[in-house]
Amino acid sequence: MGPPRCRNIATYGYCKYERSGCEFSHAPDDAQATGSTSGTQYFNPQDTPDRNRQKLRYDSPEFKPSNISHGVLNAPSFVPSNLASHVGFNSFEAFDSPEPAYAGYEQRHNQYEHDQMASGFASMGVSNSNPPVHERMTSGSSFFQNLDGMDSFSSYQDTAPLQTASNPLLPLQYHLYNPPLPHVSNMGPQQKPIHYFFMDENLRETLQRRSEAAQQLLDPNAPEAANLPTEVHVYHSLSPMDDKPERHSKVFGFPTCIYKAISALDGKPYVLRRIEGFRLLTDAAISSVEPWRRLKHSSIVSVREAFTTKAFGDNSLIFVYDYHPLSTTLSAKYLSATPLRANAKPGVPERSLWSYIVQISSAIKALHSAGLAARILEPSKILVTGKNRVRLNCCGIFDTINFDGGKSMLQFQQDDLVNFGRLIVALACGALASVHNLPKSLEHISRSYSPDLKNVILLLLSKRNSYKSIDEVLTMIMPRVVHEMSTAHGQSDILESELTRETENGRVVRLLCKLGFINERPEFDLDPSWSETGDRYLLKLFRDYVFHQVDELGNPVVDVGHVLQCLNKLDAGVDEKIMLMSRDEQSCLIVSYKDLKQCVDTSFGHLSRTL
Repeated sequence: MGPPRCRNIATYGYCKYERSGCEFSHAPDDAQATGSTSGTQYFNPQDTPDRNRQKLRYDSPEFKPSNISHGVLNAPSFVPSNLASHVGFNSFEAFDSPEPAYAGYEQRHNQYEHDQMASGFASMGVSNSNPPVHERMTSGSSFFQNLDGMDSFSSYQDTAPLQTASNPLLPLQYHLYNPPLPHVSNMGPQQKPIHYFFMDENLRETLQRRSEAAQQLLDPNAPEAANLPTEVHVYHSLSPMDDKPERHSKVFGFPTCIYKAISALDGKPYVLRRIEGFRLLTDAAISSVEPWRRLKHSSIVSVREAFTTKAFGDNSLIFVYDYHPLSTTLSAKYLSATPLRANAKPGVPERSLWSYIVQISSAIKALHSAGLAARILEPSKILVTGKNRVRLNCCGIFDTINFDGGKSMLQFQQDDLVNFGRLIVALACGALASVHNLPKSLEHISRSYSPDLKNVILLLLSKRNSYKSIDEVLTMIMPRVVHEMSTAHGQSDILESELTRETENGRVVRLLCKLGFINERPEFDLDPSWSETGDRYLLKLFRDYVFHQVDELGNPVVDVGHVLQCLNKLDAGVDEKIMLMSRDEQSCLIVSYKDLKQCVDTSFGHLSRTL
């Protein structure tokens, strides 16, 4: 069976889009009838063997009806709508491009396998009505596209591959159940939908994507792996994280590279930032990393260690940081290299901008209180690790490569405040060049943001004889700090409720494990005190009651709600009674969940004592 026949074949005898990505069948009728097209086997459940069709041949003479108007005969050719939606063409001439715009059979085959899996779970009441993968990745949803129409995966360019027409990115299906539908949103207090027992699908997918990124390894046969050492200090499995290494770094003054590596000590991934061609002049410089190692803050990427190595064939200085998968930078997410334009929109929403200001202010306060300075408040060195979550990155590098023994630390702390003000200006205007024209930038900020933001910027950029302190900034933004703390507590409550759901899932899994350990153990088949008597026989019948039910026609009943209801009642040990029937239907037993729970505890306790 094959895909639907292209309408152009039936009308004109040929299709000029056949080699440009048209997914309909263009094979002769003989191949279409056998379900084979160019050696590829398709499956169409709508086609049946006893379905009679009138065969059409591609070399049949042209049919010209006499009762059709001239305008209908000159109608444009049929263009598949899904093909046009995928490539975004505005005219039919654009289809003459030789570059295929559709992923072809491989993408359809992957989608067919996904649909088959989803249909299997749908029979259990756990369905996935999300659109196909290729449609979700090209749709205009807020999850996969930002306001500028750019693919959201571009913000993960350091850790995830980009989608191309020849290499489509097909994300894994981490969950196979829908969000609650409208008709089940107003249920009674005694009723709970199946989604109540599982984590929120958006949170689950985010965590799974991070886990996938953390587990990705570089192919040993890839060209990039040829120039990488197999082991650096105690780290192995190096994978480059930047597509374009900063060979002429404007920030550090040395070429730098970033790698993800696995530690042989704990097996966890870390980030190695390599400073190429750096020769350490004194051991005191490398010891300046110790204060950074002791510093722990939620808005600072922790520094693990620093060491020198010749594993790359030169004198390199390596800084080891915590790894935050799928993170991007403020520069990549918000800023552009173009100067501020007239009537430009704000670069960052004010609510998010205030959240960033509070978090960075808290990080600067922790640094200055510890006698340290960030010295790296650059948009390209501040990570965005989650929704409105930022962390200062690359801390401690300048203290080593420009070691002075801490003589200028007070001046460095003053520079932190000035650089902080410039960072806010760049984020508010959405351009790096906005800091070079402060009057125009402040005028734009006055029109687009609240007066409090302008006052903070003026405080940070002001020049005065006395030293400024980050405490003055915190005093000025105190109302915003209170709001940020309230929001953080609300988010903590949400995550705690999601954790509670997973706790309930763990309770059910533990009960399933106990039942699996008890039922039909082969070493006890000949033991009359275990196999088919007493507590074990009741649990065997209860397993059939939960998992092996059939309807009045003898068809299997696959109901996840029934399974969860029975297991929860068993775990609680309620007094409700159920009727258990043997497989030969010759005996019936009336037993309560309380008695069944006692049977589970007794049988599992007996197994535990025999270990």
